[in-house]
Amino acid sequence: MSVSLLRWVVKKTARRAMVAASVVSGSLGLRRLFGRVPVVRVLTYHRFGDAHRDPWCVDAASFEAQMRWLAERRLAVSLDDIERFVRGEQDLPHGAVLVTMDDGFSSVLHIAAPIMQRHGIASVAYVTTGFVGTVSASGERYLSWDEVARLPAAGVTVGSHAHTHRSMAQLPPSDAFDEAVRSRQLLEQHTGRPVRSFAYPFGMRPDESAATARMLSGAGYSTVFIAQHGALQRGADLARLPRVKVEGGDPMWLFKWLCRGGMDGWKLFDDTLWKLQKPALSEQR
Repeated sequence: MSVSLLRWVVKKTARRAMVAASVVSGSLGLRRLFGRVPVVRVLTYHRFGDAHRDPWCVDAASFEAQMRWLAERRLAVSLDDIERFVRGEQDLPHGAVLVTMDDGFSSVLHIAAPIMQRHGIASVAYVTTGFVGTVSASGERYLSWDEVARLPAAGVTVGSHAHTHRSMAQLPPSDAFDEAVRSRQLLEQHTGRPVRSFAYPFGMRPDESAATARMLSGAGYSTVFIAQHGALQRGADLARLPRVKVEGGDPMWLFKWLCRGGMDGWKLFDDTLWKLQKPALSEQR
């Protein structure tokens, strides 16, 4: 679903400005020079295809170039790698990344998965179980249950993105717990695999809390991801792991700097201007 031209220009200008500020200020180099421990990042995608002026949709050619770049540098790691790294049980190269994809769109299986298989890239698809077999507001079909079941064989780990894609922290505790448990049980039933990772719907400050983190742990999840920006180090909170958004329309140079920490500074906006941030219509139903 396309956004307005004004929103598109503002969004793209802001992302370029953030990366440029990080590069020009020298903060990335200083962090690398004086950092005593390696850091890794988790990338977030949504849909794949040729949608016009849609930040949530990355075209296939761009995604292919991004995955090729990660593969050539051996930067891509798996969800298990990330969990063991955070627990201090495994070393990872500085700048390693995990590829994740939210919502469970059909293009994850039919466009993204074959590209990632060609380049040996592990990934995670966070599926909203209540969306399975329906059509999104953007017009793209969500995965069917048969397609969800095919994801592991295509090299894609399946995680939960809740059942109805509502803000977990805004729900009554019993409803939030049902969202977490019901989605995990459905995914395990249809994939025959354990599901131990969760990504919050929306995932901004109003959507997660210490209480929801405890609830998700009790619901059987060992890793939980938010949508707020940042990098991961050993000892990070496994119930509140940040990610970095990859958007459609971004040039390759921006993607490279994003993987190196060029968008980490967006955490300032996540922490201070979260009341002004609203999800795009393509994220809603």
